[in-house]
Amino acid sequence: MPANSRDIIFQHSALTHRLDVLATDAIRVTDPLFVEHTGCTIREYRVLRMIDEHGGITFKDILVITGLDRSLVSRLIRILLERQLIYRVNSEQDARRFGLFTSETGRQRCQKGRELSAAAENILLAALAPQEMVALNSMLEKLFVRVSSANYAEQLQALSVRA
Repeated sequence: MPANSRDIIFQHSALTHRLDVLATDAIRVTDPLFVEHTGCTIREYRVLRMIDEHGGITFKDILVITGLDRSLVSRLIRILLERQLIYRVNSEQDARRFGLFTSETGRQRCQKGRELSAAAENILLAALAPQEMVALNSMLEKLFVRVSSANYAEQLQALSVRA
C-alpha cells in the first residue's frame, strides 16, 4: 500500500476508527521504549500504574476501569506478579478476593514510566498549539461523558431495533 493510501483511509474513516488507529500507532512506536526502560509493555505498565495509584485495587476493578478482556487482565497481572512488581493480599472477609499492591521495584518502574509517559506525550502533542490542546482536552472530556452515558447506550440500542 503506498504511503499516502493510509493517510487517505485515515481521513475518510469514522472517528472511532481514527482514534483507534492513532492510539495503536502511538503505542506501537512507544512500546519498545517502555520495554527498554521499565521492563514492561505499555499494557503491562498501565495495569502496574493503576495498581500503584490505587493500592488494594481488585481484579474486578481493573476489568471495569480498563474495559480489557478478562483473560488479558489475568495474564497481565500474572506477568507482574511473576516479575515481583506487584503482590497480592487476600481479603480478610473473603479469601477468594484479593487486593493488589506494588512492590518497591514496581513503584520504581512506575516512576520511570511516568517520566517516559510525560516525555512521549509532550513529543506527540508538540504538533498542537496550546489553544488546540485546550480544545482537544475539552472535546475528549465531552465525548467521554457522552459515551459513558445511559442516553448514548439507549440511542445505540434504538439503532439495533430499527436495523
